[in-house]
Amino acid sequence: MINRLIEEKKRKIEREKRMETAKKFAAGTVIGTAVGAAAGLLLAPKSGKETRKDISEKTKEVTENIKNTVNEQMEAGKDFQEKVKSEIKNVYDEIKGKAREAKEDIIEEVEDIEDIDIIEEEPEEEEMEDDERELE
Repeated sequence: MINRLIEEKKRKIEREKRMETAKKFAAGTVIGTAVGAAAGLLLAPKSGKETRKDISEKTKEVTENIKNTVNEQMEAGKDFQEKVKSEIKNVYDEIKGKAREAKEDIIEEVEDIEDIDIIEEEPEEEEMEDDERELE
């Protein structure tokens, strides 16, 4: 059971690393898109009015891309959270069940020991009665 908990912890750490990598990749994509769009617009041979219009459109496009990326990451985080909650609940239920079984086994063992003690005590009482009869 301890090995399973250790494995779960290792998987959690790996998931966190993958999530961090995905965040960095998304941030790099957003920054790269913004820089590329700005450079393309500023270096293009267009009039000021056209350039401003293109910058405005590209800004809206990049903003929308950022919103989509953030929403996707939030959904992935929520899904991950639900999965972790489910796994924790399953492990908890399993541990609780095993504890209940162990408790029942211990109770049965104690009852068996008590039964053995009672059985062993009975012959002694009979022997005492026999001894008393012999003394009479």
